[in-house]
Amino acid sequence: MTEPKTEAPATEEEQQNNIQFHVSPDLDYVYRDVFNVYVGAGDVVIEFGNIHRAMPGHVTISNRIVISVQNAYTLIQTMNHALQQAQVQLQRSLQAQQQTQQQNSARKKAGS
Repeated sequence: MTEPKTEAPATEEEQQNNIQFHVSPDLDYVYRDVFNVYVGAGDVVIEFGNIHRAMPGHVTISNRIVISVQNAYTLIQTMNHALQQAQVQLQRSLQAQQQTQQQNSARKKAGS
């Protein structure tokens, strides 16, 4: 008689890949000029703020986010990956624009 198969519990990474994010349609976008990062024994604190326009050299911290060290590493990796993809897409877009400009120049010269 064979024993029934049991699946191993999902790893933390697999669980994170299965998370569904729900974003409220009225979520505010806020822009920040500066940030500070503090690393403690078990967590990372990221502060975001804005430079005072009326008082040069002064900053007001508006948001403070605390995440685990592991989530900080995940954040770094995710941001690096997203920035690399954006850079590749931008390079492709610029190359396509340059090719279009070269083709248009060649057509103008051929039509002259």
